[in-house]
Amino acid sequence: MDILPLNFRILRYCGIWYELPEHLWLVKIVYKIFVVVVIFSFTLSELIELALTYDDLQNLTECLFLTLTFLALCFKMINFMCRQESLKALLNTFRDEICQPKTLEEKDIIEKNRSMLRLFCISYFSLGILSGSTLVFVPFASFKSSKIELPIKTYQPYDVEDFVLFSLTYFHQILSMYLGVLINVSLDMLVCGFIFLTCGQLDLCYYRIVSSNMYTMNNNIRHHAVTKDIVKKMQSFSIVVVVPLFIFSLITLCTSLFLMPEKEIMSFEFITLFIYLTCMLTQIFLYCWFGNELQLKSKTISDAVYHSNWTRLTPKLRRNLLFTMFISQNGLMISFHGQCSLSINTYVSILKTSYAAFNLLRKTSNTLGV
Repeated sequence: MDILPLNFRILRYCGIWYELPEHLWLVKIVYKIFVVVVIFSFTLSELIELALTYDDLQNLTECLFLTLTFLALCFKMINFMCRQESLKALLNTFRDEICQPKTLEEKDIIEKNRSMLRLFCISYFSLGILSGSTLVFVPFASFKSSKIELPIKTYQPYDVEDFVLFSLTYFHQILSMYLGVLINVSLDMLVCGFIFLTCGQLDLCYYRIVSSNMYTMNNNIRHHAVTKDIVKKMQSFSIVVVVPLFIFSLITLCTSLFLMPEKEIMSFEFITLFIYLTCMLTQIFLYCWFGNELQLKSKTISDAVYHSNWTRLTPKLRRNLLFTMFISQNGLMISFHGQCSLSINTYVSILKTSYAAFNLLRKTSNTLGV
């Protein structure tokens, strides 16, 4: 895979992505079904447990934060698996000849963006693995008696006191957690990666417009149109899951903040929640920051027009360039009909709303005497 290789490689290892005709296709279909069943059955068991503990505020909040994370993951997986043709069309647009660097300067621009994106991916993957590991190994770290409890509260229609059933359930939770982390982070960074690669195309477009002449300007205008088309395809692919993700993240942040004061500071449970909260904040921040970068980068194209040698262009090229400038002044933004836009302002709004909901939940808890 030539575009976002780390993300697609992990998704391939997790069984939910195959772009080219594959050998052993039947085995890979079975493996894909197995991965989907593992994650969806784990999410279902969390939802049932959540429904059974609705009258206990403490247990409800403990179940809620992880349940919503996996519920958002299920939305992402369904969207990813059902819209792979749209994803392949987006990848082919990135592979268009006009989007490829042609000089050493252009290659440096693209490579700089890819290097920064690679650093973001590795850092976020590391944080996700750390968060998942602390969650699944809670029983061993908090070992105080001869009885070890399951790390995650889920519903089981059988008695987990039996050692074999306990071991199988524990293995199911560990497998679900690590598969969930790998797929979740990969899909998050897939969207963020596409946005950042688009920012690289806008940098490339800026450079080409500023340094171009009359003979290449028409291609540069077409390059900007292709970049705009990439943003439309990207929005169509990703915004379906971004909206529920923001809603679930808001609730998750609120419940995590509610649970942390209940834990002893520097205890393993407190550290686990802190790492998980950091991971959630990073997830939302990356979406919003990359989206904000896209909006800022797209507005620089109008500056590139001013700095270009536009006086030597033909009247037709001037009109096309002027039209490009007017379009770029509004900026390119990924949003759901103008709402839930990927921007820093949205990130701040989520934090404010989460804190307000946390205060409300805390007051309710004090009133009920929980």
